[in-house]
Amino acid sequence: MERRPRRQFFGTSIVLYLQRKKADIVKRTMKKFLAILAAAMAACMCAYSQGAQNSPAAPEPQASEQAPAADSGAASPAAEAPLSPEELEHQKIQKMRDREALRDAYTVKGQMARLVKSLVGDNEAIKSFLGKKILDLYVGQYLLVLAILVVTFIFTRYLLGYIFKLLYKIFKHGDKENFASLFFKKIKTPAITCVAIVGIYFAGVVVVSERESLTVFNRAIAVAFWLSVFWLILNVFDIFFMLAENRLGSKSASAASLINFLRKVVKSIIIIIALLSILDNVGVNVNTIIASLGIGGMALAFAAQDTIANFFGSVSIIIDRPFVVGDWIKTLTYEGNVEAIGFRSTRIRTFTKTLVTIPNSILAKESVENFSKMPLRKVTDVLGLTYSATAEQIEAVIPEIRDAIKATEGVDPYSVSVRFDGFGSSSLNLMVIYYTKKINYDYYQDVRARANFAIMRIFAARGLSFAFPSTSVYVESVPKGLEGK
Repeated sequence: MERRPRRQFFGTSIVLYLQRKKADIVKRTMKKFLAILAAAMAACMCAYSQGAQNSPAAPEPQASEQAPAADSGAASPAAEAPLSPEELEHQKIQKMRDREALRDAYTVKGQMARLVKSLVGDNEAIKSFLGKKILDLYVGQYLLVLAILVVTFIFTRYLLGYIFKLLYKIFKHGDKENFASLFFKKIKTPAITCVAIVGIYFAGVVVVSERESLTVFNRAIAVAFWLSVFWLILNVFDIFFMLAENRLGSKSASAASLINFLRKVVKSIIIIIALLSILDNVGVNVNTIIASLGIGGMALAFAAQDTIANFFGSVSIIIDRPFVVGDWIKTLTYEGNVEAIGFRSTRIRTFTKTLVTIPNSILAKESVENFSKMPLRKVTDVLGLTYSATAEQIEAVIPEIRDAIKATEGVDPYSVSVRFDGFGSSSLNLMVIYYTKKINYDYYQDVRARANFAIMRIFAARGLSFAFPSTSVYVESVPKGLEGK
């Protein structure tokens, strides 16, 4: 009397747990199972209808032998046009493929039949039960199809699903995704689909017996299998582009746009290859399609050669990264800040606030000077002293100028150089070179101003004067009438 309430409570707990936690999983599982079962039933109906169509029928009456030979000879060329050698070769290859697929299917069918015989043994009751026919198929075929579908369902849903889930957890580090974790996450569904299609193939081989139906079934399975394979390939490429976008897209908006564009191009190419593969599996001659695509691609490339050159120029700019958006650059013609890097052109905002658009093919060819990559900014000044300054005064003032510039805030002290440069036309020149710690314009000008004020104070304390351009005129003779004036 005490065990029954416990059993009821235990059963009720299981039901509630399934309803709360596993309801969505059960729904998805049932949907997949019903889809597989529907595919198998469709194959069964196809086999049954094909068997009905191929049943023996009354032979058609032969044509009258008294018909004029000229009429039959005239009607024959119009009824069927001669095929080209390429078409004949394609049909030959397709027939060879169909024969190989039929041979493999019949081999699988024979192996499964031997397996069933070994399991049944000599039990006549089981043999008679399995030998009963329902809708032109044996009961043993129905049971074998059901067993294959159940095994496929359990293997794909639970075993493979658990393996992929376990691998995903092993390679995932915390909340961060890496290539391995994304790989197992993305290929899970297409890989399981491939295995499910193989299971449907084994189930279909059991029930499809007619040669024509089995050929159509083999082609349909091949199409479904290759679709799942290309689906897996698309997901793998999607992982590469996702990781590239996470690493490069955050640094540059143009890099993110390029990655998205390349992703679309690669996906389009894979889809085109998948369509051609499907057409080839159903018996279509794809050589003509490929030839037309090649001719069309050549014409398109010739017409859009400038656009293609600009596109590859943008690719080289984004990959090589000679400059990025916001950099201060100087080309052979223009100087300014980079505002945008597109697929076709790069836009530069000049210091006069005009916007210049330069094709990327030109930028990829010519030299570009990037001032934003300078770690320090150079200052070069020439100080001119009057010729009244003595050598002793110049020798004494040079160390003072050097120490004053080193002490100036914002100057790199290891870069200061002060030298007597030479004799100018109207001045004694001192060459002053140093670097500012930052390269932006306002900081550069403030540091330069502080250094110049320090130099002016030193010259004033030493009694030195700055020279300015002057011209001395020597008169060899004075005109008469101006003497004494």
